[in-house]
This record gives sequence, structure tokens and C-alpha cells, in this order.
Amino acid sequence: MGAITKAQQQVQRAGEVDNSFAGLIKRCAPQLQSVMPKGFTPERLTQLAIATYKQTPKLAECSVQSILACCMKCAELGVEPNDIMGNAYVLPYFNNKTKRMEAQFQLGKNGMLELVRRSGQVKTVRTQCVYEGDDFTYYEDEEGIHFSYQPNLEAEHGKEQLKLVYLTAHLKDGGFVFLAMSRKEIDAIKERSKTSKFGPWVTDYEAMAEKTVIRRAFNRGMLPRSVEVAKVVANDEETPVILDADGYQVFADQSDDVSEEVPMEVPDNVDPETGEVVESSDKKENK
Repeated sequence: MGAITKAQQQVQRAGEVDNSFAGLIKRCAPQLQSVMPKGFTPERLTQLAIATYKQTPKLAECSVQSILACCMKCAELGVEPNDIMGNAYVLPYFNNKTKRMEAQFQLGKNGMLELVRRSGQVKTVRTQCVYEGDDFTYYEDEEGIHFSYQPNLEAEHGKEQLKLVYLTAHLKDGGFVFLAMSRKEIDAIKERSKTSKFGPWVTDYEAMAEKTVIRRAFNRGMLPRSVEVAKVVANDEETPVILDADGYQVFADQSDDVSEEVPMEVPDNVDPETGEVVESSDKKENK
């Protein structure tokens, strides 16, 4: 085959490259597979990533690099994004520092519990929401923690009636972990979250409340954790920075070098104070 013919075929193939998000994430499958734990497949993750992208229209406004970084973090941890089990989420967020939309990675309750179980040092771990009308008491003395919980099956059990959440864990070395957080404490942490006004804090409040208790137990050293897990918990609700074996950032965006002092226009559908993604006034008028 002549050189001219080969060149023509290469140009034709280049023009046929699928530059959609679906095509891009599929081409990244080898990178995803290289960091996945056993039992996970890049095919499954790419399918969920594509579904997440389609189901969350605001992700189309985010930098592709940030979405890919979130997918890579899911691959590293072996958690599936935006699935019905609530393992992890990829959420659109307006970054006030860079003045642009970015995707951020957020662990779900079940993702956090999975990290606890993988330590191999926990026999059982569970979280429980307590609602108004439930019978719950606990106290601590020289013999340890004592608590009693009995749900009131006739009472309303919903977000508005939540009073507190507690965590219990039995460790393989015989230790016992108990931690409770009031509704007031949980809401204070929720309000400090960048995603307090959208995402799972809105759609799955109770699950996020339970995750908050797990996270506090992690941070207080009450649950076994590795250095890697500690970093994941500390960097939750952030756009991940993924480094290769040589220490260079993977999926780096060239625009990261743009000075923050360069004036940039805030999108109409973003609250410039909170970074919350909101509906535009045009859309509201058309409703």
C-alpha cells in the first residue's frame, strides 16, 4: 500500500474518532483498569460513568478533566458512581477559585462503610437513624457504653423527624465502638458542605447523615484505617488530583495555569456566593 493511501486512511480514521464523553471514557478504560482492585471491570465503570453523565446534565458544563479524575478515583477505590447503592457520586460544582464548573467526587454512605470493612479489622459495623417517637437512651460509665434503641413503628420516620444518628462497630480484637451525633451537629456539618443545596444532601439526607457519623468516627481514630483511607476521607467532596507513577498530574487541564485574578464571567445558572448550581431565570419563566 502506497504512502499516500496510508495517509488518507489515517486522516479518515482520525475524523471518525468519537469525541463524545462516551467515546472518551471508553478510550480511558485501560487507565481505569490499571488502578482497579480485583473484582471490578472497566466496562462496568464506563457504563455507569456514561449513565451518570447523561442523567446529570450539569456535568456537560464541567471540565472533562475533572470528570475523568472523579472516574479514576472511583476506579482506585473500587466504588461505583451514582449507583442505586449510594457508593459514590460525581457532582457538578462551580469552583469559586477557578471560576468554572468542575466535577467533584463524593463518597456515599455505603462507599464509606465499604472502606471500613476492607480494613479486615471489623466484624460488624452499622449506622442507625433515630426519629421522634423512638425510644433511645445511652450512657457511659466505668464499664463502657450502654445504649438501648426501640423504634416506634407507628411514628413518622422521615427527614423532618430525624433526631440523631448513631454508629456501632464490633472489632475483631474485641473492641466496641459507639458514636452518636445529634440532628443539630449533622446539620452544622451539612451547611459547611459545598453540596449542601444539591446532590445527595437533598435527595438522600438520612444516608448522608449516617455517612457523617462514619466520617467523624474515622477522623477521631475510632475506626481502623490505613493512610490511603485517611486521605480519601480527608479529601472527600473535592475534585481529585490523580498522579501517575512519576508524580505528574493525570488529566491535567492546561487552563489550571490561568491566574485567578483574570476576570471571568460567572455562568447565569450559578450563585456566585455559594457556588450552587441553580436554574436560570429564563427557564423559570418558561415553566
